[in-house]
Amino acid sequence: AKRRPARRAPLCPFSPLLSMFGLPGGFGSRGFQDSFRCHSVSLLAAEQQRDASRLEYSDKIILPPSCLEKLAQLEIQYPMMFQIANPRAMERKLHCGVLEFIAQEGMAYLPYWMMENLRVSEGDIIQLRSVNLNKGSYVKLQPQLTDFIKISNPKVVLEQSLRNFSALTKGQTFRILYNKKKYDIGVVEVKRHGGDFAPGQPQAVCIIETDMQLDFEAPADYVEPPRPAKTPTPPSASPLSKSPVLQPMGAPVLDGDSSEEEEAAPSFIGSGFRLDGKAIKPPKAKASPAAQGGQAVGGGSGEAAATRLGVRIGPSGEVLSGAAPSGGQTLGGGAGGAAGSGMAGVKGLNASAGA
Repeated sequence: AKRRPARRAPLCPFSPLLSMFGLPGGFGSRGFQDSFRCHSVSLLAAEQQRDASRLEYSDKIILPPSCLEKLAQLEIQYPMMFQIANPRAMERKLHCGVLEFIAQEGMAYLPYWMMENLRVSEGDIIQLRSVNLNKGSYVKLQPQLTDFIKISNPKVVLEQSLRNFSALTKGQTFRILYNKKKYDIGVVEVKRHGGDFAPGQPQAVCIIETDMQLDFEAPADYVEPPRPAKTPTPPSASPLSKSPVLQPMGAPVLDGDSSEEEEAAPSFIGSGFRLDGKAIKPPKAKASPAAQGGQAVGGGSGEAAATRLGVRIGPSGEVLSGAAPSGGQTLGGGAGGAAGSGMAGVKGLNASAGA
């Protein structure tokens, strides 16, 4: 008879119980969980003579090489995201990525701002767990100092700095470096693609290769300047008090002749002189219409009273425009034969027009 192979006992008999409560030692749902002693990345940078700014102003941690082997066996999806918690204060949680697997066994190196958020010191125990985070769609940030909004373009500076980060958690305060000056930025609100967060679920999103709307809230130390108190304007200083509408007007005077007031004043009443020194000629007086060559109709005597006609009458009796004929006739305005010759001239003109 074939013997059945003996069932292998689990490494830890309490693994199902530990996985249920999310404690280290369990691998429920094929997730990674473990505990480490945390240290600042500045210590590692000093030991290896590396640039500490590249390690400090991001959310990437450094883990031991054994973690990489465990993560590979569990087939953890990339990018690898982790949740860090303080066992003495489980409500304080952060989400981050991993930079390298070169730390000593049992140790994890964190940026100092993460240690401040978790309220842990050098050598304290932290719990690490792998998680899957949805892509972020919206985030509202709050600078902790007003100096940040005095930068020429703070939004561009923040977008460039967030390229060193993997995740954002509501309530955390991360740190960036710009022009050799540190700025703390708080996360006020986050939204993810795929719906709202479940009750009790940490509100965290992944910001790697995602289009996310960025919004700002007023800095934490911003104080709105007091508005000057409005003083009531006295009635005497009001511009309406000087309005002619509000002032009584006298009774209108209708006895005077308004035409006298409308007479135009002379434009120039002085005397002038010429630049060459010559005497100024007196202005010519305007001649009367009679002196300009106009003739009166039927009021003079002799030839002066005759008026030449410059009108041609057509065959049907209509008036034809045009220059007066050279032999114009006069209409009686003189004495004696002048009047008769005038009437005869009109008759002759009519007769010629009829012909």
